Amino acid sequence: MAQFEKVWREAVDSSRTGMSVKSHFRYRESMKKFLWYCAEEFRLKKLANLKKKHVRGFVEYRRREGVSEKTLRSDLSAVRFFYRYVCPARELPDNRALGLERLDKPPKDRAWTDREFRAMVQRAREAGRRDVELAMRLARYAGLRIHECTRLSRADAEAALASGVLRVKGKGGRVREIPLRPEARETLTEALREFPGRANEKLLVPVAAKTHEAIKRIQKFIYLHREEVRERDKDRELTFHGLRHSFAREEFERRARKAKGRAKVRAAKLEVAELLGHGRPEVTTTYLGPGGPETTK
Repeated sequence: MAQFEKVWREAVDSSRTGMSVKSHFRYRESMKKFLWYCAEEFRLKKLANLKKKHVRGFVEYRRREGVSEKTLRSDLSAVRFFYRYVCPARELPDNRALGLERLDKPPKDRAWTDREFRAMVQRAREAGRRDVELAMRLARYAGLRIHECTRLSRADAEAALASGVLRVKGKGGRVREIPLRPEARETLTEALREFPGRANEKLLVPVAAKTHEAIKRIQKFIYLHREEVRERDKDRELTFHGLRHSFAREEFERRARKAKGRAKVRAAKLEVAELLGHGRPEVTTTYLGPGGPETTK
């Protein structure tokens, strides 16, 4: 546990803006269960010696305890999260390899339509909320999470425009590189022009403001206006995160059109997972909605 406390502090510091306090402590409790099992069953003494056999054994142990598949998935998410800080060079088996049941629930369609997106952008412009507009465009055209949009500094934007690649530190401290589409390049250019400041200052957050407050203001604007722009034949709530779904859907379809055979379609899915910053490509399936890669020919 002394070793784990050190890893815990590093993990929390690296993912503080990408994960809630509640999630951190939920993961902490699951990881403690896993470590107690490894110490008791395998006499494990060093976290760096964690291996696949420990995870497989833990899965069997938790099943004998009668936990649900959902709880087991949550436990494994915690183990994978901390494993990145313990053994970053090694990978753990995915859920399918561990024999977890596939959830039969079809993925929900959370993506915005182009009409909905344009309508919300127009409302943001009319209200003088350029922060909302630019953040939405970064989510739609670069696949950024809301905390990634508000974390961007002027230096980050300038470097991206110079190289053509936006470097983002996302959820769990995972760093990814996103090639700039023309729409994303235009968005960053406008943001630099309209929000002047020093290189190390955040691009879409005023100097005196706090980042979490800026995030709440953006989310509140969308919440207040989403029923006005939602297409009536679409039975779902529009959220900022849904713009990442739109980005993922478009990027996958573009790559899948060029692919032939299921292997190449899966490769397209893996590429999109990298763009989104997902640790496991299975997560990306949810973003692609009905008719995604599991059914694409």
